[in-house]
Amino acid sequence: MAGSRQTKQKKGGEVMIALLGVTGAGKSTFASIASGTQLEIGHGVDPCTQEPATVRFDLDGRSIIIIDTPGFDDDKRSDVQILEAIYKWMTSRKGFYKHYALDGLIFLHPVTLNRVGGAERKRTRLLEKILGREAYKRVIIATTMWDDLRSDEIATSRLKGRHGEGGVWNEMLSKGAIMRRHSNNQESAHKIIREVIAASDKYGKVKFLVEDELARNQGRVVRTSAGKELKERITEELSLLRVQLDEHWQDRPSRPSKKGNGQYDKKDPKWGPWDEWETERRSLDRKIEAKESDLKQLNSMVFRIIKLFGRIFAG
Repeated sequence: MAGSRQTKQKKGGEVMIALLGVTGAGKSTFASIASGTQLEIGHGVDPCTQEPATVRFDLDGRSIIIIDTPGFDDDKRSDVQILEAIYKWMTSRKGFYKHYALDGLIFLHPVTLNRVGGAERKRTRLLEKILGREAYKRVIIATTMWDDLRSDEIATSRLKGRHGEGGVWNEMLSKGAIMRRHSNNQESAHKIIREVIAASDKYGKVKFLVEDELARNQGRVVRTSAGKELKERITEELSLLRVQLDEHWQDRPSRPSKKGNGQYDKKDPKWGPWDEWETERRSLDRKIEAKESDLKQLNSMVFRIIKLFGRIFAG
């Protein structure tokens, strides 16, 4: 159908599935169990540029390709850097699978994670903005690590905070995503994969919201839903930090005296309060500089990404 956001696939064709999840969710283990082989790790030091790990195997007469994705919880990278890595991965896939659209996504979540933190809520909301509602019917949230807890009741209680009313997954689940328990064996993995295949056969392959948005906006990341979400969040955080810095300056203590060499006299009673104040000021300055850098990177991302995304605008 003209204008459709999905591409119907033929029965027996290749099936490409992406694995998402935080570090330790069991992505590599899932791929290895499902395929009976080890995940092939792409070369490269920088997670933003290295080719994702892949594994290929047959299931029910279909050729299955499972690929890894950039992590959503890399503490060494800012949200902007993670968003950039995900955008690059989605729009500049290389190698034998560059011509294939995804059939679905499996979001692996370890039940060993306790409460839903602010970071998890932010990253999940960002993921929703990247995928778009039309992709949710091809998403399976597979919970893992059940054997690592003393009882299923503990895991069930933790999951309620995520899939219940107001839960972090509620939006995806209410729009068609499915939650399944992965039992860490091949039968369980294949059952989940078959559900992805069934959804793709019924609804068509995945077309990410971000792909349409990038095409409509000449690759300007900041104009995508995810880019807008992130810019709004960074701007708000930056504003709060600046208020904190202003208030901090208002509480500035008296300077300690200096010695002949121009250094502050640490024996001066004023030194302690001053040093503590200065340490906090420098910390706030660094945080503000980091947020300003994130905004600059987000606003200018088009210049670097447009080269990577050239094939999107060619057709």
